[in-house]
Amino acid sequence: MRNRSENTRKFFYGLLAAAIALLVVAMAALWAVALCYAIALHVAWGSEMAFFTVFGLSFIGAGLCLIGIHGFAAYMRKVWFDHWPDAPGAKFFLRNSEEDYVAGSDAPVDESTAETVKSAIADKTILKNAKNKSSSAIIKPKFLTIQNAAYALLALAVVFVIVSAALGSLEPTAWVEARSDYMTSRGWFADSVAEDLEFPADEVSSIEVNISERNVVVVYDKNINNTRVSVKYYSLYRDEYVISQRGDDSYYTLAITRTEEPHHDSALDTMLDLCFQPNRIEKQVTITIPDAYRDRIEIIGENIIYAK
Repeated sequence: MRNRSENTRKFFYGLLAAAIALLVVAMAALWAVALCYAIALHVAWGSEMAFFTVFGLSFIGAGLCLIGIHGFAAYMRKVWFDHWPDAPGAKFFLRNSEEDYVAGSDAPVDESTAETVKSAIADKTILKNAKNKSSSAIIKPKFLTIQNAAYALLALAVVFVIVSAALGSLEPTAWVEARSDYMTSRGWFADSVAEDLEFPADEVSSIEVNISERNVVVVYDKNINNTRVSVKYYSLYRDEYVISQRGDDSYYTLAITRTEEPHHDSALDTMLDLCFQPNRIEKQVTITIPDAYRDRIEIIGENIIYAK
């Protein structure tokens, strides 16, 4: 029963140690990824605003990573090895004075021996402090520590964020302007363009949709005064959607086709692929049909969603 309780304690203490270590790894990854993207944005966009914003994010990751390392070392020293001083790896976390009786020797350390040695170390420390005090020794504080380095990195991150805000990072239009040259040089719009086309409902016999990687939402409008079919979408590049009419001018099939995307397959484009991805609204085409023409206009195609 006692062994089971001891194993349960080890499990929960170990789980907390693993969580702290995972946080350290996550912050280290944030540091590395944000630093790489800061350099990529500076090369691709040539925007100081974008660079300082992401560069500041990398310093936040670096600072939190160092804080996590310090916290992990303190946890292992003050909690884990305080409960299990003979556990492997103690020499990497305990100070020299504590290493004298912890793992490192072949002989196991029982609790009575550990307590005796701890008491002896405490007495030795008191005598040493008394001796230092009597000799008026000056103890200089250590400024170059992991904690202070972490605080310095976080302070720099705050500075970079303030600089990026001063350069306009809080304004959405500033980001559109920053990526404008990069996007247009690859055949894309810096910002999506809204399109709203209308056609007489009594002239449309069917609507044929050939749109890959997009959803088509069909809405039936119950407004009796509406007599037109409308097609609404957002273009991410010129002529993304081609709408044509097949058949007689007075009664035709409305064909909606999406064209192939401009190439963006370089290494830099792959890193900044998010710039070319549509958001939830841009990823759909909305077709509004008067409710009176629900059974007269046929919808042909895939990925068709009928709104309620």
